[in-house]
Amino acid sequence: MTTEECLSGKRLWKIASEIRDRLVRMQTARYGDVQREVGNLLQNQEELASVHRRLRVCLSRGWLGAATRMAEQIQRLFRELLYSSQDAERAGVRPEVQPPNVRDVLEELLQAEEEFEHLRYDPEDGVLAVTTDPIELEGMYLGDFEIRLRIEALGDSQHGTPYRVVALDPQPSARNDAVTHPHVSEDRLCAGDAAAAVDAALASGRICDFLLLVRSVLTTYNSESAYVRLEDWAGAACSDCGATIGGDDTYYCTSCDAEFCSECTSSCARCDETTCLGCLSSCPVCGDSVCPACMDRCPECREPLCCHCREERQCPCQQEPSDEENQDEPDANTSPNESNETPDAAGPAGTSEQTVHPAAQTP
Repeated sequence: MTTEECLSGKRLWKIASEIRDRLVRMQTARYGDVQREVGNLLQNQEELASVHRRLRVCLSRGWLGAATRMAEQIQRLFRELLYSSQDAERAGVRPEVQPPNVRDVLEELLQAEEEFEHLRYDPEDGVLAVTTDPIELEGMYLGDFEIRLRIEALGDSQHGTPYRVVALDPQPSARNDAVTHPHVSEDRLCAGDAAAAVDAALASGRICDFLLLVRSVLTTYNSESAYVRLEDWAGAACSDCGATIGGDDTYYCTSCDAEFCSECTSSCARCDETTCLGCLSSCPVCGDSVCPACMDRCPECREPLCCHCREERQCPCQQEPSDEENQDEPDANTSPNESNETPDAAGPAGTSEQTVHPAAQTP
């Protein structure tokens, strides 16, 4: 909030008039939504009729390939017709809300001023605001909040939610700095089951009821719809070492789906997913640390190894012996005592002729 004004007299009446004008625009926009959705429905019907005519031509001329493409377009258009008819139906069945008169809105503003002691207005931003008392949920102090309604955003879908819930004494969660309340993230309220009632109060101009409903959501805790649960507000405990962690220091193991600190996690050497040290395994072949999803078994010996080593056939049982190992092994057909050398056929030991001494020859 920047420049604030006290709300009384003509100023309060002017704000009530502006709110009423915005609510009338909201009602007009509702009918515009109906017109737009019905237009989309009619456009899809026209396109379906056109494709149907082209399919009839394809069949009459025997163009089966083109007929197949036409049939595929018809299936797509049937799906779009279903969605557009549902959107048109939802737009048409929204409850009709009669815009209030200026005096009714003025009474709502006066009542809100009594409920919250002080109603403030910022003319520069067109924001109407009230402040809650300090909020404490289940022993957790969260501080006070300011509920800010931007009047010009009423009935304008481009602005999104027309109100914000801002922590004046922020006590954010250690898990996420943007969460200042279990049901408030980045100044946006998750109203849960009260969302329909909150929207209905705004649409009908019941400003005080709207502010009271938002305050009720802020003073109520629902663990099922919380951005961060109160038991985890100060941070969670590391599932391995037990250290308190929160925010950017929290890591989720993709294998066991538990939370760990940075010291108790690493990444898989294959898929690069964050994995706790307890879920990582060392491949006995390459030695890399891999997650359970990237561990495999050798198809032959069934020994564990990583998927990369399995694909590359790196298991020792699949390795062929080297050339040196083949040379060192003896030939299976050769006797260990058999010499590799073959005696010379003309040698002394192997001659077949006898040498006669000259003295022994007979004349």
